[in-house]
Amino acid sequence: MSGTHKNGANGSMSEQKESSVLFSLKELMSLEESRIKEEEDAKKKQTEAETAARLDAERRSREEEERKLRDEEERRRQDELRRKMEEAQVEAAKHAEIEKRRLEEQHRLQMEATAQQQAHERQLQHIQAQKRRGAHPALLAGIGVALLGALIAVVFFVWVKPIGDAKVAVEAARTRSSSIARSDWEEGLKLVAIAKDKDPSNKDLPAVEADLRQRIADDDAAKAVKAAALADDKRKADEKIAELTEKLRHTTDPKEAASLRDQIASANGRGPGVGATPAVQAAQQRPKKNCPPPRAGVPLDAECK
Repeated sequence: MSGTHKNGANGSMSEQKESSVLFSLKELMSLEESRIKEEEDAKKKQTEAETAARLDAERRSREEEERKLRDEEERRRQDELRRKMEEAQVEAAKHAEIEKRRLEEQHRLQMEATAQQQAHERQLQHIQAQKRRGAHPALLAGIGVALLGALIAVVFFVWVKPIGDAKVAVEAARTRSSSIARSDWEEGLKLVAIAKDKDPSNKDLPAVEADLRQRIADDDAAKAVKAAALADDKRKADEKIAELTEKLRHTTDPKEAASLRDQIASANGRGPGVGATPAVQAAQQRPKKNCPPPRAGVPLDAECK
């Protein structure tokens, strides 16, 4: 009986010890699992934070580049607007000067015509006086011829010559409108202004002027389209360079790094490292050590980043 009781007590104590050991093992395993889970969570958070920081940096870089492009486009637009305003002011000053000369010429011709008219009236009075006195017919004929010549001269300089000059200017402007040089078109507009001054009623003036102005407007539009295309190409090239530079910063393969450098140089339109941004040059020139491939949870050496 006592032996049996003793064996039972020993068995019970053995079971208690085993249960205690199992409990301790379970507790340790639970703690280890918690520690592993915490480490994994920390690594995941670190990875997410690094990804978020990288994406944020890329976003800021894109926004900065877009801002620069917008600023450049706005500067170009302001320069173009200022240029057009200056051209308009110069053109207005030219027209004002032409109009001033036209009015002065018209006033001079009117004064000459008035003087001729007064002289004609005086001669008529003289003729009437001579008639009353019985003047010689030859004298009267000479005075009549002189008056007719003066009248013809007034008509020629007031009407005939300006109309002829206007026709010549219009034909010269038409010739320049067929040129491919913008300077000829601008010179043609100057000739149109001269023709307007001489004979505003010239029927060919509107068509010639419209053709010249349309050619200049088309040239301005073509230049604007070309400038926009160049700006778009530059933006795409800058985005490509930024993408390749980012890859170059993280690559550990020498062949891939060399290929990336060549692509960056090609995107720059220059030799490797020439004219590149400081970040690109640093990535191109930084020596690479023999680095292991990146693994989750294993920090990289500073030279391998």
